[in-house]
Amino acid sequence: MIFRLFSPVPRSASPAVITVLFRHNQGVGPRLGMVVARKNIRLATRRNRIKRVARETFRQHQHLLGAVDILFLPRRGIDDLAPGRQTRLLCEAWRDLAAALKGEAPPCPPEP
Repeated sequence: MIFRLFSPVPRSASPAVITVLFRHNQGVGPRLGMVVARKNIRLATRRNRIKRVARETFRQHQHLLGAVDILFLPRRGIDDLAPGRQTRLLCEAWRDLAAALKGEAPPCPPEP
C-alpha cells in the first residue's frame, strides 16, 4: 500500500544500506515516512536508534528539500554500522536528495 502512494514512478536517492523514495507533494514542506522492518533489523533498540537518527538528520536537512514526500527504508546491515557512520550516511542521503531536487546542496560535516 505504501508504494502505491509513490506511483506511478517512485524515484530514489540511496546509498547501499538505505532506500529513500520520494515524490513531490502539494504541501508547504517536506514530510518523512519510515518503514523499519523487523525482518531487516531484528532488535527493537536498533530499529529505534535508526529511526531516531533518521528523524534528527531529516530535521537538520529539511530546509534543503522543499515540498516533497519521503519514504525512508533501511536495508539489512545498517544496524551493524556505528552510530556515527549511520548519521553520516543519512546526512549524505538527504544531501543527495536535495541535489537531485534542486541543484547542489552544501556538504555534510565531517565524521566525529
